[in-house]
Amino acid sequence: MATSSEERLLDDWATAWSSHNTEKFLSIFTDDCVYEDVTFSAVNHGKDELRAYAKEVFAGVPDFKMELTARFVAGNRGGMEWVMSGTHKGDFPRMPATGKRFSVRGATIVELEAGKIRRNSDYWDAATMMKQVGLLPSK
Repeated sequence: MATSSEERLLDDWATAWSSHNTEKFLSIFTDDCVYEDVTFSAVNHGKDELRAYAKEVFAGVPDFKMELTARFVAGNRGGMEWVMSGTHKGDFPRMPATGKRFSVRGATIVELEAGKIRRNSDYWDAATMMKQVGLLPSK
């Protein structure tokens, strides 16, 4: 089955996150993008805010990785399922660093425009991550 340029863009999203190359990551978004991490209630408007957010993620999880497990595009919308993993080495709001590894499943819905991502909304379970890094009891 052929891969569309839009599907490759979703592959590029995961590769860019995992590369820790902030400028490569920003290059796949429109200038007026909106990037929302629903779990952390973080909404970033435009590339300057998204740049700061990505740098914060990379500082807190130096081995941050996104692995796509499924993706689709329908018109100007797309969706991805992924596994986010890394080592929690830096503090996040209400989440002091633990130095422990985590691996959490999640999903992203995107809106595409002119071959780039205009809007991105990530959904994942913080409680699962917090249990894995020891910030919540596992039972």
